[in-house]
Amino acid sequence: MIRTSISLGVILLLMVMAGCGPRGKGLKVEYVEGVITLDGEIVPNAFVEFSPDSNSEGAEAASGYSNDQGVYKLTSGNGDAEKGAVAGEYRIIVSKIESKGLTEGQEYGSSTGYAKTFSQTHLLPEIYRDREKTPLTATVKKGKNKIPLELKKNP
Repeated sequence: MIRTSISLGVILLLMVMAGCGPRGKGLKVEYVEGVITLDGEIVPNAFVEFSPDSNSEGAEAASGYSNDQGVYKLTSGNGDAEKGAVAGEYRIIVSKIESKGLTEGQEYGSSTGYAKTFSQTHLLPEIYRDREKTPLTATVKKGKNKIPLELKKNP
């Protein structure tokens, strides 16, 4: 009985240790970067998410933000920063939000504060924010991937 308890304890400990490894371990990702444009103009500070197509077994979502030159680099949920995404088929969501809120000196909850002045404006067409409607798709292949995202104001 003691042997059984010790054996079960060791097995449980090994299972817990296996699930607590460092981020990125065991996830094979492929490097992905690209430039986001809207009617040919670069789009800085946009959020991009590659959402796995239902046919991409083993893939998981990967995301990133575009820099001042419109360049994004993907990070998968269980991967190292800016290393990429699992190879597979993806639907792509892109959004950019402008937030306006408190100005210096205003207090949260005051009559001139947060509740009355906070707003968010979406700066890209809605179709690119909807996983079901987005026309953007891509295949991440083994190796380095350059995937430009060319958006249109009137898709």
